[in-house]
Amino acid sequence: MTFLYVSSALYGVGTGIWLDALFKIKDPGVAAIMPITFGAAMPIGVFLWDDYGGPLHRGVPSSISTGLVLGAVEGIAIAGTQWQHTRDAGNDWSFQTQTTATWIMATGGGVGGWAFGEWLRPDPRSLSFIASGAAWGAISGTLFGAGVSGRDWKDAGSIAGLVGYNVGILGTGALSVAYTPSYNTQKYMWMGYGIGTLAGFLVYPFYLFVDDADVKRGLIANSLGGLAGAALGGVLTWDMRDDGDGPRTRTFKTPFDVAVLPPPPLAQSATQGLTPTRATMAPPSGLTLNALGKF
Repeated sequence: MTFLYVSSALYGVGTGIWLDALFKIKDPGVAAIMPITFGAAMPIGVFLWDDYGGPLHRGVPSSISTGLVLGAVEGIAIAGTQWQHTRDAGNDWSFQTQTTATWIMATGGGVGGWAFGEWLRPDPRSLSFIASGAAWGAISGTLFGAGVSGRDWKDAGSIAGLVGYNVGILGTGALSVAYTPSYNTQKYMWMGYGIGTLAGFLVYPFYLFVDDADVKRGLIANSLGGLAGAALGGVLTWDMRDDGDGPRTRTFKTPFDVAVLPPPPLAQSATQGLTPTRATMAPPSGLTLNALGKF
C-alpha cells in the first residue's frame, strides 16, 4: 500500500498542476492550493477505499500504482514527441495541452492498472517486470531510432522510443500472465541488458575501415545487443527463485479424476421401486466407476 499512497499523492499533485494550467493560475500562492489539496486528498481517498470499501485485493494496489506511473510517463513522452516534431514550425502544444495529455494518460493508466490487478491479481514481481520491459523498450527504441535516423537523430529517436516503450509494456504484460520472473531473474536480465548494450560498442572500430561512414548507425548494435542480453539473462535464470521462496516445481494434474466407489445407498431402492427406509438404505453389492472433471 505504501507505493499506492506515494503514487496517489504524486497523482494528486499532478492533478492540481493540471488544473492550475487549465485555469491559467499564475500567482504562486494561489497556484499552490490545488496541488497541496489534491496531493493530500488522493492518499486519504485511497485509505478510505481500502478501509471501508475494501480491503483491496492482492496485487491491486501495486498494479494501480504501476499504471499511474507508466501512464504519466506515456503522457510526458507523447507531449515530448509532439514538441520535438513541431517546435520549429511553432505548432507545439501549449502547456495546458501537455499537462492535459499527461493527466489523461496517468488516469487511464491507473484505471487500466486497477482492471489488470482485479483480473490477474498479479505478484508485485510481475509489475516490476512490466516496468522493466517499458524501460528496455524505451531505451532500445530510442537508440534504434537514432541509429537509423537522418540528420536529426532526435526525430526518429523520439518516435521509436515511444513505440518501444509501449511494445515493452505490452510484451512483458502478456508474458507476465503466464510467467512471473523472480527479482533475482530480473536482476540478471538487467545485467544482461547492460552487458549487451556495452557489447554493441565492439562494432564501432570497424567504422575506421568504412569510407564516408555514419558512425551513429552503430547505435543499432547497442539497441539490439541490450535486448538480446536481457533475453539471454532471462532464459538462463528463468527458474531462479528469491530468498524465502520454495523450489519451483512442475506438477501435472489430469483433466479428470477416476474413482471406484460403492453404489449410492438409494440406488437399491430406486432400482427395486421401494420407498427408502432404514432397511432398504443398506448399500447394494457391487462397485461403481466414477469420473469427475472436465471433458
